[in-house]
Amino acid sequence: MKKTMLASFGALTVAALAPTLVFAHGYVAGEFPSRVNLCHSTNGSKNDCASASYDRQSLEAPKGFPTTGPVDGKIASAQKGGSFDVLDQQSSNKWYKTKIQAGQNDFHWFSTANHKTTDYVYYITKPGWDQNAPLTRASFDLANPFCVINMDGQQPPKDLGDAHSCTVPERSGYQVILSVWTIDDTANAFYNVIDVEFEDGVTPPPLPDVWEQSTTIAPKEDLVAGDKVKARFFDSSVGSFTTNTIIEINSTASGQRNTWSYDLAMAINAEQTDAKSGVKSSDDVFTPIYGNNPIYLKADSNLSSVEIDIVKGDIPVDDSITVVGLENEYVINNNAVEVTFNIEAVGNLNVTNTVFDANNKAIGSASAHVNDTVKSFTISLDDVTAGTFKLVSVANSNDDSNLSLQESNSFNIVNADVPGDCQDVQAVDISKQYKPGDKVSYQENIYQAERWTDTGMTPDQPYSGWVIVGPCA
Repeated sequence: MKKTMLASFGALTVAALAPTLVFAHGYVAGEFPSRVNLCHSTNGSKNDCASASYDRQSLEAPKGFPTTGPVDGKIASAQKGGSFDVLDQQSSNKWYKTKIQAGQNDFHWFSTANHKTTDYVYYITKPGWDQNAPLTRASFDLANPFCVINMDGQQPPKDLGDAHSCTVPERSGYQVILSVWTIDDTANAFYNVIDVEFEDGVTPPPLPDVWEQSTTIAPKEDLVAGDKVKARFFDSSVGSFTTNTIIEINSTASGQRNTWSYDLAMAINAEQTDAKSGVKSSDDVFTPIYGNNPIYLKADSNLSSVEIDIVKGDIPVDDSITVVGLENEYVINNNAVEVTFNIEAVGNLNVTNTVFDANNKAIGSASAHVNDTVKSFTISLDDVTAGTFKLVSVANSNDDSNLSLQESNSFNIVNADVPGDCQDVQAVDISKQYKPGDKVSYQENIYQAERWTDTGMTPDQPYSGWVIVGPCA
């Protein structure tokens, strides 16, 4: 059996709220320490809460919880105020979490003065509680305290008291336990919260996840105006970084470490299809937070890893390439297509552009030297069929042998408009999977399947497996 011990906070005495001074103090200690005890035992290094570490035994407020006691939003600090307000900060990544399992666990209060006691009561947060909002009564399952230790006015042992053997209910992930130690002969009680992470035995094995965590945006420093943060996504199908999401810091406020982490996660969610960032819900909703933001990659995509780069604004302008003028569609003419576009280059670069088909086969390329200018390119493709293609542009510097740049863009090749009647083909049924070559009609256009199609997606959606043939006649 895995044991869990908690440490209680000490007494809070406010004349207006607690008229009787109390000299009994305590906190939850042991293998599973309370939030304030961790602030003390690690000098705040785990959770950046050193200001609350000096008086861990003094978190006291009026008894009678949940009818009375500390107000909502101040439960973790027992409404003590001052340097203890940091304890009320609440997010999914703020506090160090101790591993715990559902079932029988032993909790311990450490009493610096063994005052007469009414009881010890333990509550736990509800399933689905908001991890990124201050703790309130609504956060906890108050109707079902999972453990009540009645003392009937007896004195507990001093120092590390008897174990409170309690059955912890099943939960998953991050949860908060609230333990209330009610003093029998005063008007007060002690309030401690414990941050725990359920590790196993609480839920059936999940189905394979559509999203897999790759890395985390873990901000370590504040940035200044002019700095940039870049998320670079590695595409295993072409063996290189193919796409970037970049944010630029434009003020002191936006350069705060937790702010730029939030902004980068928001930008990834807006720009990327196969990558998302933030706190992931059970129904695959990603919510960026002001702090550490995990980055997830779609399991069936070609993206395999992510790198986070910080580019300082006081560094000279970096070499770069930008593809402009690439059309969304090119039309087949006599089984051939000419793909035209421009490269905007910053720096003295040798640029190679390669077109890959849906099977990741290189079918055409064009290269040139481009030095701080815009260069036009044409890639002729012969014997092509309609489908989705990718242009990968790679640049190597003439001045820096270690520099390599890349940009990737997708485009479609379509058949020339031909007379056709939507009545000659079946209307698409999005509940059905079609094989390569099948044709359907949708919104006055005829589409052809270039691969086995995805169900639940209309032909005009990206990555649905369909390519437009042309409008109905």
